[in-house]
Amino acid sequence: MRVAVHVAVIALLYLMFSFSLFLGLQVSTTYGNIGMVVSIGAVIAYVVLVYRRRSRRVTMEEQGP
Repeated sequence: MRVAVHVAVIALLYLMFSFSLFLGLQVSTTYGNIGMVVSIGAVIAYVVLVYRRRSRRVTMEEQGP
């Protein structure tokens, strides 16, 4: 279940990035730049969220029951 959620989130991040490239190349460079900032921010937020959850889980496992 967790792997499926991670795959879905990564696919959505890829679609967001692709759409921002489309906006930048076909519509307007301003919209493309805004889309890039938003998509890069979303990727950074996802990486930080996953890293914090992993480090917290490792810390809880080290403490024991």
